Formats: sequence, C-alpha cells, structure tokens
Amino acid sequence: MLRVLLRRACATGAACLLLAGAGAAAAAYPERAVKLVVPQAAGGGTDVIGRLWADYLSRQLKTAVVVENRPGANGVLAASYVAKQPADGYTVLVSGISYLAFNPHMYKDLPYRPARDFDGVSLLVNTPFLLVASRQAGVDSFAALVAKAKAQPGALNFASAGRGNSTHLVVEMLARRSGITLTHVPYNGAAAGLTSVMADQTQVMADVLNTGAVQANAGKVVPLAVVGSRRAASVPDVPTLAELGMNDFPLPGWYALVVPKGTPGAVVERLNAETRRFFDDPAIKARLAELQLEPLPSTPQAVAEWTERDSATWGPLIRQLGLSND
Repeated sequence: MLRVLLRRACATGAACLLLAGAGAAAAAYPERAVKLVVPQAAGGGTDVIGRLWADYLSRQLKTAVVVENRPGANGVLAASYVAKQPADGYTVLVSGISYLAFNPHMYKDLPYRPARDFDGVSLLVNTPFLLVASRQAGVDSFAALVAKAKAQPGALNFASAGRGNSTHLVVEMLARRSGITLTHVPYNGAAAGLTSVMADQTQVMADVLNTGAVQANAGKVVPLAVVGSRRAASVPDVPTLAELGMNDFPLPGWYALVVPKGTPGAVVERLNAETRRFFDDPAIKARLAELQLEPLPSTPQAVAEWTERDSATWGPLIRQLGLSND
C-alpha cells in the first residue's frame, strides 16, 4: 500500500511540475520578438490587416511583433513555412479563407493541411463584397440581373481577379443558387476586372466592398447586393443577400490567425485574449470601420469550425468547376 501511495505521489508531483513549468512558460511569454507571417506583398489587403494587428500586439505584449511578407502561390508558400516552424507561439500566420478552405481542394499535393498543421488563435475580420453591374448592362437590382440572365443564358459576362479567386467563386455560387448562367472572364487582379465592368467589357463583378463602393458612389457601376452580414454604411441603400432571400450565403472574405499545431494552449489563449482586446480598442474599431471590415472576435476553436464548414461549402463548387492549381 505504501508503495502504491508513493507511486501516486510521484506521479502527481511530476504532473504538478509539468503544469507548473507550462504555466511559467506561458506567464513568461513572450520572451522575444513574435513573427507575423503575411501571405501577401506589402500594401495588400492582408498586409494592412496584419500590420494593424501586429502594431497593436507589440504594444500590448511589450515586445516586437515583426511582419514578414511571404507572397506567392496563393498563400501556399507562407502557410507551408509556418506549418514547419516550432510550435512555441513565436510564429503566427494571417490566413484567409482561400488558404484554409479553398486550397485543399485546388492542390492535389498541398504541402500543408489546415487541420493537421495549424491551431486557431482567432477569427480576425471579414471583408464584405459588393456585387456590381456595368451601367450599360440594363440592370438596376439583383432581381433584374437574375431576370435578364434567365432570359439570355450565358450572354452576360462576369469579371474576376483570377480563376479560383474569391471574386470568381462568389459569383459562380450566386449564379448556381439563382438558377442562372453567367460567362466567366478572369483578369490579372481585381482592379483590372472592375475596370472591365466600368467599360462594359464585362457586365458583373463581385469586388471587395472597400473598392466597389467607391466606384458605385462615383456612378461608374451599379451596386446590386452586399455579400456580408449587414448593410454597408458606404452604400446604405443596397440590400444584403440575406435580405434578398439568401440567408445562408457564406462569407467569402474572412481572415484568421493561426499558429503551428501543438502550440501551448496557454499561449494560444493569451494571443486570443489580446486579439479580443484589439477589437475593443476604440482606435482599432474606427480604423476597421474606415476600411469597411467586419470584426470577428471569436474563440480559438471557431477557426477550425469555420474552416471545416467553408471547406464543405466551397469544395464541391471548386470540384464542379474543375479548378486546379497543380
């Protein structure tokens, strides 16, 4: 009996020492600079969001949060790099829906797997989209677009920022759910695509709200619907898809923070808590509103939940379209 008690005491003591060590490590975090990897070039939308978070976190953590841009291959280079880093909380990735939910369906030999290689820290923001039409297309509402497309299947062209891009998949899903056929015309970037709509070379596009609303308010395109969770202050008279009857349409432009799989839970919770404070900061709220970004405070577990849900939603569409980047 004494031996059993001694063994239990030793086991309990070892467990306590391990817990104490983990707690001490978490309490000491961070002891050096944190690296935030951004899968886009400096100045891009993801970079702007990442630097806003990094600047805030550096003040909160009282240590440098260094932004490292690793653009290329639709986020594969950045995500693969972060997946191979030590799981210690000193490397964080700003990831988007395309890197977590699209890429697994677009690459047969993807060198990372979201569920296997990453732990979520928090959802970050959603970038709403604005569906717009050319002024010459003869449509002034989403219902008018659907009616014209049904009357002339395939006659209306829609622009995108590239094949397999969110701007492509959003319109493809809208078309399928509305029972219409539109012809896809991919461009090298969103700016070129939107320019084509303004010139009536194409008739429809779903662009990010921050860009599309500027051209809509300038009278260069006709706004039809907001692809987001609520109406936008920049185009207050334009209804959301939910108002138009598409209550379950997925958000196409969300971002999240992830870290290598196995990062200590206490460190993840610390980063999550600081991110929640990030959303509560008045200056941050004002800046996100200016950028027309919807804040998404969440638990760490929500990142995996959104990834799994949207992978199941967008994956079948990607396969139906035969999209592949291999």
